[in-house]
Amino acid sequence: MKNQNNSSAAFGLKSGSRKLLLLPLLFVAGMLFSQEAISQQKPAASLSNTGLLQLPTNLPLAPAYVVSLSSFGFANETQAVQFFSSKSFDSFFIRPNVSQNKAAIMLELDKHPGWTVTNWNNLLNSQTTTTPLLN
Repeated sequence: MKNQNNSSAAFGLKSGSRKLLLLPLLFVAGMLFSQEAISQQKPAASLSNTGLLQLPTNLPLAPAYVVSLSSFGFANETQAVQFFSSKSFDSFFIRPNVSQNKAAIMLELDKHPGWTVTNWNNLLNSQTTTTPLLN
């Protein structure tokens, strides 16, 4: 009975090792999602030279926006993912795609139902003032 469902032990993997194997798979899945999310048409957000993120006020609110990464100079996807995951934001997240030199800004609209572009810009201004998007 001890050998039931013990395929990990057969390969010499401990519980912690299985978790470590899962991390690269999650990273790859995230990158695939990132590339798909960025490849779809999204309105452009602006990123100032001081690292402030703003949405366009002349368009209706969208769940996702795209911003250029040209000023960041990331060498690869890993470097970009590490940079953006080191930033902590409430109500939005950023998915970079270095090969397209863009990043998707994904708003969590369900956290603030009824908010307008102005409300979101106030939040983005507040959060990117505290944690500027500068490399």
